[in-house]
Amino acid sequence: MSNYNLHQWTQKSPYLANWIQQNPPTARCTSQSQPITPNPIFPLTATLPMCPPLELSQTSPSVILVTISTPAETVFTLPTKALEIKTTRKSLKITQCRFYNFLSSVLGIPHDNPKLFLGGFVRKDIQYSEAVRQTANTVEGTIRDFVVNIPISCVVDLGQTLVIPPTLFGLQNGDKLISSDLTEVNIVRQQFLDLLPHCELIFTQISEMDDTLDRVPLQGGPLEEGVFRTIQEKMIILIQLRLTFPNHS
Repeated sequence: MSNYNLHQWTQKSPYLANWIQQNPPTARCTSQSQPITPNPIFPLTATLPMCPPLELSQTSPSVILVTISTPAETVFTLPTKALEIKTTRKSLKITQCRFYNFLSSVLGIPHDNPKLFLGGFVRKDIQYSEAVRQTANTVEGTIRDFVVNIPISCVVDLGQTLVIPPTLFGLQNGDKLISSDLTEVNIVRQQFLDLLPHCELIFTQISEMDDTLDRVPLQGGPLEEGVFRTIQEKMIILIQLRLTFPNHS
């Protein structure tokens, strides 16, 4: 039997100067690609629909009744397949009721009308039946609940017949130089702030029409029974508001 001697090959590390060994290696800056998202500050649209008032009534110098009708449409999807809608409860929530007065008229240019910016949503609570088992003649189901908020927004033109207190718009009246000494400058700033009118919801009426968009027959169920999830809803919302302006006297 012959013995085989294994040959081991070694190599010395390359020569490095002392100043290189004392300095740590510089970390490389790796660029991380980040997805570009649209600026959430800018809205998708800058225009709002107008709501022509059905009636404007000034009951006193500081109280105005505004009655409008605004349409709304939405498409939403139920969490599970529904056999039929049992009950719905609707309530209107006003989240914005902002009065904007017209600017001072310019010679030769007709002035604009005062506006009322409205925003909010219709809270809709839907109770529907979900089929769990069926035969050729019967369907057994359970009741489920689903809440959806349908947003609304519009601008009401208040016309030119109402007597509305003037608005100063909170603009600065100007700067006054109190001291004539150039080494000391004292500035007094004046700003008139107007109290916003109080907005109160007096009456609401919601008329709706619902259409199912994906209704299919219930497999193994009775004749003409079907299930769906997607609903298209059209609403007409009648709103009456009371605007109460603060007394400036």
